[in-house]
Amino acid sequence: MKKNNPEIKNESTLKMQDEIDTIEMIADMFFKEVTDENGNTVLKYTPYLEPIGQVNAIIRYFIDGIEFDEDEDVYDEAMNDKDIRQLIDQFFIPYNEKVETITHHQKIFSDIMIKVHDIVEYRKAINIANIQGESNSILTYKILELIETEQEKNNKEIDAVNNLNAWIGEQRELNSLITPEMQRDFAQNFDVNTLTEAIYNKMSESDLHKRNREVIKLAHENREKDNKIIEMQNEFAKEKQKENVKNVLSD
Repeated sequence: MKKNNPEIKNESTLKMQDEIDTIEMIADMFFKEVTDENGNTVLKYTPYLEPIGQVNAIIRYFIDGIEFDEDEDVYDEAMNDKDIRQLIDQFFIPYNEKVETITHHQKIFSDIMIKVHDIVEYRKAINIANIQGESNSILTYKILELIETEQEKNNKEIDAVNNLNAWIGEQRELNSLITPEMQRDFAQNFDVNTLTEAIYNKMSESDLHKRNREVIKLAHENREKDNKIIEMQNEFAKEKQKENVKNVLSD
């Protein structure tokens, strides 16, 4: 921080724009954009930053002769400097002191803070309305989604009932065509053995049954080959054993 005879602006050097900028700067300190746990940017209410906004605004717009480096904390530097702190305190009405008449600077800053709080309340109302609007939109969407789901469920139930009724109607029509004489003929001519044989023959003609027979046939052929190989190996072993015995006897 660099000081060059710092002093409070007078009525001729203090502009209306300075007061407007002060109001906006302090009001902005009440709200900060932050990132929530889901990565979304949300607006956070930060009234505890009000004192920092007040001091920074006074330093920037009401006091001449002070310069700060970009990396300096304006609030900390100003509040820790005795001379600057005395200038800042002139804008605040003491809390624990009885004041009959406030100063010109206190009156200006008091009016500024009234406007700041009006803006803050307005922004809070807008933010709440936006949140309620988003909540209402989500609720409306969920209700519509639920209605669509219920409607789809009802349609499926109606289709199922209609299909059942149609099937019952068809069965009734078929039953009406079957006379008692037809039922008796069917019972008299029904032969379980004939039905079983027909089913067996039908299965025998299927591709699956044919493939199974081919697999079984190949398995038998492979087993016969294996048996022949084993038999030949045994014969060879016997001949080898006989030859070894002869060699031993000849020795």
